[in-house]
Amino acid sequence: MSVHAVPPLPDPALAGIRDRLTQQFALHRRGAPFWAAFQDMQQEITRDHPRDRVRLCNAMADMAEDLGAVEHAQLIDGNTGCTPR
Repeated sequence: MSVHAVPPLPDPALAGIRDRLTQQFALHRRGAPFWAAFQDMQQEITRDHPRDRVRLCNAMADMAEDLGAVEHAQLIDGNTGCTPR
């Protein structure tokens, strides 16, 4: 019997965010306009989903790392702020 990894289900709160971040990164790379767009998107999703703030912010940080916008994303733990990877 073989075991296959099942990809996680898409998060409806993050629908479209990865595509929007990818577009902004393609346009602006690591520049200020990318980070302004990142912050705008982060505010948008945390406003719409305030109880999931930490999870959503960390998911967006992971996306920024995946894109190459940062070498190592800083994650938040909900109690003390940022946590190193």
